[in-house]
Amino acid sequence: MTSEDVIRTVDLRASGVPSHVIEARCRPGGRWQRVLPGVVLLSADPPTFLQRLRAAQAYAGPGSVITGVAALRAQGVRGLPDSGRVHVLQPESRRLTGYDYVFLERTTRLPQPVRGHGLSLAPPARAVLDAARREPHPLRLHHLLAAVVHAGLCTAQALLTELDAGSRRGTAAPRATLHTLLPAT
Repeated sequence: MTSEDVIRTVDLRASGVPSHVIEARCRPGGRWQRVLPGVVLLSADPPTFLQRLRAAQAYAGPGSVITGVAALRAQGVRGLPDSGRVHVLQPESRRLTGYDYVFLERTTRLPQPVRGHGLSLAPPARAVLDAARREPHPLRLHHLLAAVVHAGLCTAQALLTELDAGSRRGTAAPRATLHTLLPAT
């Protein structure tokens, strides 16, 4: 499937699909399904990982950036735990709330996204730190940060620099873990 497999209902209507057709095709047993408010998957099959990300980004709207574990997995980092949630950053001015599997966070520091699979993804350093700030388990936190460093996507020092640039909230445990990943001097 392509990025056109997930579409906002407003875009379907704008392309000439009447509301009653959308409703009929999204009924139980229909050819399409609503995956989030205002977002339709043009298939009756369960959404794939990438379709869930596309739906989350369509729901969050223009300017949104997928971050956290979902962004890392979309960029090829393997072996990370999948909570099933998609963490999406949105501009501070937007007031949309999360829904179902989508966790929305407003920020004044939207990262410059990298493009992958037709999605706007946070760069690895920002994505891993957004996930690390919310990881309560020390061993999983270490695994998360080490996976990105060992994959060569960024250094522990670069992660500390990124950590210093953002909010201090939730940074104590990631900061301590990153110091264990720094090369011995």
